[in-house]
Amino acid sequence: MSGTFLRNPWVLRFLSLAFVLSLWQYAGSRMNPIFLSTPTAIFEAGMKVIGSGELPWALLVSLGVVFSGFSLAIIVGVPLGLLMGRSRIAEYLLDPYVNALYVVPRIALIPLIIIWLGLGIPAQIAVVFGTSVFPILISTEAGVKSVSANLIETARSFGAREYDMVRKIILPGSVPFIMSGLRLGIGQAIIGMIVAQMFLGISGMGFMLVNYGNQFATDYVFVVVLALAALGVTLTSAVRQFEKRFSHWRSDAISRAP
Repeated sequence: MSGTFLRNPWVLRFLSLAFVLSLWQYAGSRMNPIFLSTPTAIFEAGMKVIGSGELPWALLVSLGVVFSGFSLAIIVGVPLGLLMGRSRIAEYLLDPYVNALYVVPRIALIPLIIIWLGLGIPAQIAVVFGTSVFPILISTEAGVKSVSANLIETARSFGAREYDMVRKIILPGSVPFIMSGLRLGIGQAIIGMIVAQMFLGISGMGFMLVNYGNQFATDYVFVVVLALAALGVTLTSAVRQFEKRFSHWRSDAISRAP
């Protein structure tokens, strides 16, 4: 009975978490709180920023920036990826710019974004868009190119138009790659949001990090870091659930191909 109990994954996770928190509490209580806070102090700080409304408001602002920038990235990245994957001309024209912008650190573009958009939400959305669009675009392009050429030739021999092939073969066959790009993109969107709010924001979770870091309030910094970790896990899980909704669409759509 005890062996089965200990093999339960939730029991093992709870025991592991309890051990880590106990060790953390012991080590943190013997160190300068500037360098390492304790779980109890972090919990108290978390209750304060939640009770004051500071953390919920910062989370709301950050979610708005992430969703806006990430939605724009999907709207631009998926169609461009499909176009570059299907058209050699589009690939030759756009690929140099995509590669150049992809390797440039987005933080290097922040001075230009400040000049163009100033400080505030639009500039933050632009940074999130810039950090998340390229994983989506590149993954979509790779997905289009991975579709079997024999399947495309078969559809073409039956008189399928380009629109029909994209809708019934190319897009369904690219779904795993597109979803992989979305998973990578949402992680990059969160990073972009943090960077943007650290440099361009007067609110949001990135701003909270800078504000409490400047005050050497390590416990409050840990609160924001843990909240960001929870946000990342939640959004990534949401994308995975979204992917599962389309898991059957791929096979069903391909089976209906001409």
